[in-house]
Amino acid sequence: MTTTSTTAMQPSMSRALALLATGHTIQRVSELVDWPLGSIRALINGQRGWLLGTDDRVSCPGSTNGVTIPAGVDPAHLEWARKLHQQPAAAQFREPEPPPPAPPAKQTPAPDELTVVMVPLDKIHAHPRNVRADVGDVTEFADSIRTHGLLQPLTLRPHPTLEGDYETIAGHRRHVACIEAGLALVPCVIRLDVSDAAVLEMMIVENVHRRGLNPIERAEAFGRLRDEYGYSAAQIAERTGLTSSTVSTTLALLDLAPKTRERVRRGELKVGDALKLVRRHRAKQRTATGGGAPGATWEPDHFTDSHALARKARALCQAREHTSRRHLGNVACGQCWETVIRGDERIVVAAEQEAPGD
Repeated sequence: MTTTSTTAMQPSMSRALALLATGHTIQRVSELVDWPLGSIRALINGQRGWLLGTDDRVSCPGSTNGVTIPAGVDPAHLEWARKLHQQPAAAQFREPEPPPPAPPAKQTPAPDELTVVMVPLDKIHAHPRNVRADVGDVTEFADSIRTHGLLQPLTLRPHPTLEGDYETIAGHRRHVACIEAGLALVPCVIRLDVSDAAVLEMMIVENVHRRGLNPIERAEAFGRLRDEYGYSAAQIAERTGLTSSTVSTTLALLDLAPKTRERVRRGELKVGDALKLVRRHRAKQRTATGGGAPGATWEPDHFTDSHALARKARALCQAREHTSRRHLGNVACGQCWETVIRGDERIVVAAEQEAPGD
């Protein structure tokens, strides 16, 4: 337990802080100093490094010396608070009756034993390399949190550079929804001494089993485990609970060329078609004698908005009211494309015939 230098403080506040620092519950403190629970919680939130656990006792995650004693707490109050654990009826500051005997002192579990504590939202930062790039629309989720609260705690670890702050390991979308909901405090589990590789594993497992990642995000996350931390496909499968074949197939998407990979990310190209491209590309690499541009590529569609005749084809298709037909490139049906192309061809041929000879 760490004690800081003392300064002047009101006796009632000193007694409350002494009781909290020595492991008394907020209900017990409220009885002893005759303060409402809301004032006790506000007092805790104002102390640097203090967090209130689900057992209603104060803890200091990340501290190696237990709960830090705030500056100004009277040492006599600390001694009195400690004695109350064994002699609840001895020294009392309240009148006229002493409080009932305190329950046996209960040791607060360490944060790395998955104790749920309340953390100020402004102390929580998103992990800079979260595997989930897009959390989507959290409006309805935020509305639910306002009504029912956050039912599943966030999982955090101490921030590597900001003392007293934390970064998210699991619960990236819940974190964003809590911000949207305007919460001040959120329930969290603090994990200490978690390696970067273990953090990545936890983020992947959370999102993979909830189908929260698109195929490319999943492949890139697996790729980071493989390339940055030396995991094999079998090790990734063991950590995530997936089959080795699923992991290997997912990793194959990393062989796609960057532009084709983005098409899969946006849902413009199906995963099955992308994997066929990868197989063909690998077959060519095994048999080819020369090199080429790395990565399997998908030839872009020709009949799109960028086509020179796209405007004419769309106008014709709309005029003919071909609304139930499949439109190539989301522009026009095949018949209307053919009509404007043949019309343009006739214009070109006529122009060539009218051109003067050499």
